[in-house]
Amino acid sequence: MRVVSFNTLAQVYGKSSWFQHTDRRLMKWKARFEALTSYLTAIDADIMALQEVDNYAEQWEPWARDAGYASHYVRRTQAGKEKKDGSVVAWKRDAFSLVAAKAVHFNDLANGVETEEEKERYVRDCIANLTLLRRTADDTELLVASTHIFWDPACADVKLAQARMLVEEIYKWSEERLNTSEGKNKAPHVICCGDFNSMPDSDVYNAMVNDGRLGLKSVTANDEPEFTNVTPEFTACIDYVFVSDGVVVESVRAQPTRDSLGAGLPNAEHPSDHLPVVADVKL
Repeated sequence: MRVVSFNTLAQVYGKSSWFQHTDRRLMKWKARFEALTSYLTAIDADIMALQEVDNYAEQWEPWARDAGYASHYVRRTQAGKEKKDGSVVAWKRDAFSLVAAKAVHFNDLANGVETEEEKERYVRDCIANLTLLRRTADDTELLVASTHIFWDPACADVKLAQARMLVEEIYKWSEERLNTSEGKNKAPHVICCGDFNSMPDSDVYNAMVNDGRLGLKSVTANDEPEFTNVTPEFTACIDYVFVSDGVVVESVRAQPTRDSLGAGLPNAEHPSDHLPVVADVKL
């Protein structure tokens, strides 16, 4: 089956003034939404993990339904000013069914700190969407996560705490399924996707791949591409798909060369400032 993780660049963040290297016509939401959906249709993934999704009920959910997908959306926490975007997990209806879903609110990290200043540091309204699926063909369970970790490099401690909380929540739910007859006494396979806003040499990346309980590994076998986010101001690899033991990676789509992307993204061929991570896997 094919899995894609993709930060779509939400409409609310797709301001022409922030992307002056991109033709203004390409930044108009109607044109970009059509380009995004065509882009994803061409990828033809069995499971999609999307970040920075707004207009979910009005546009994304109807498109996904018409394209043969069911989906689950978690909007960002609203503790600060209103956040319009969130994360989606979508799956082909003829291949999987929904078992359950959970939202992880990273703001909860603030509950364990003492000072108001520390609390404010951890309240960033970031979330993870955990969606438990059952494969129709054989009842195998698959726990899919779509997350967007906080962006600011000055808050490396916050980002690391979010990554550790994500792993902990996935592990706890996996253990629950392992110890119940409903889960057929088997832990689900795990596919954890997202924009982690962290490079391969970061503590966040290490927290994802070095936790021995889940045995997560990158689909690229820790040989990450040079970049997944490309703008004139910032070009780096920050998007990943991590999988647990039992998920066999057959292939990963190569990223385009930097020279082919011009000044940066979005452009006429790539409708987001991020490139998707696309992997073919088997259970």
